[in-house]
Amino acid sequence: MTIQGIFGPIDPADLGQTLVHEHLTCADWSMRMNFGGKFFDFDQVANMAAGQLSKAKALGVTTVVDGTPINLGRDIYLIRKVARLTGLNFIASTGFYYQEEPWLGMRDEEQVYDLLMSDCTDGISGTDSKPGILKAGVARAGVTPLLHKILHATGRVAKETGLPIFCHHDPAIKNGGEILDLFGECGVPASKVILGHSGDSTDLEYLTAMLERGCWLGMDRFGFCDKDLGLEPRVDTIAALCKAGWGHRLLLSHDWAAYLAFWDSWETTKNSDWMHLEEDYTFIHRRVLPALQEKGLDQKAIDALLIDNPRNFFVGE
Repeated sequence: MTIQGIFGPIDPADLGQTLVHEHLTCADWSMRMNFGGKFFDFDQVANMAAGQLSKAKALGVTTVVDGTPINLGRDIYLIRKVARLTGLNFIASTGFYYQEEPWLGMRDEEQVYDLLMSDCTDGISGTDSKPGILKAGVARAGVTPLLHKILHATGRVAKETGLPIFCHHDPAIKNGGEILDLFGECGVPASKVILGHSGDSTDLEYLTAMLERGCWLGMDRFGFCDKDLGLEPRVDTIAALCKAGWGHRLLLSHDWAAYLAFWDSWETTKNSDWMHLEEDYTFIHRRVLPALQEKGLDQKAIDALLIDNPRNFFVGE
């Protein structure tokens, strides 16, 4: 079995250390089109992302999954350029985020399904790059009627193509079971689904219940330790789950973006010391892995989190 990369199939043996949920940028296309260089500069974002990811490559990273959905500014041309600049494997996503888009709300499920399938069959944005994973999102508001339609269409595409799904979810509202049920109705087993951002929670009872359903947990927000839960509680949760025998179902990543236009202005970002940030694509290697080793994880357990688990997720083992 091969895995769909942006330049064609990737042999599972060649995935190596894999960051399963990153972004090069999240930057709205309407803002880009209307405000140009005041909001975004393609070449500089490419150089920033490539520079930061080259540091991760030097620490052993081989493959990056860009989890940017269509309506968060997915840019396949940017991904292709950064892949060429760094020599890293890249896996692209297709799917829609959780915002209440009128462009999606007014369309029936068949149209949403057709849009997603066209990426998978024809390539993304006029290129021959095809997605290797589907992206969905459910936020604090839960599975709204619009999201039910989008997730159902996404599940149908997953069933037909065999692609796995990464679903942004908020563990605070504990609706992972509802998400898994919805995908299950489409014929997608829990083993093909990552419940993203599970590392935002320290609720071991809830996280264990989701693991018992057979899904994967994304411990994937280490790019936000300065804003959210913090490093130590996240590490403690991973260590506790590993000790309980669940280390083979956890996936590490940062959810980082070289330019995250939600709250970072372009002026601030482009003038920052972007090659020397404390939190970037190398934070897991510099800070998280040593902390996990201090909690008793050996090298085999570390390798599982970064090498074995991503490979097994993509090949369906």
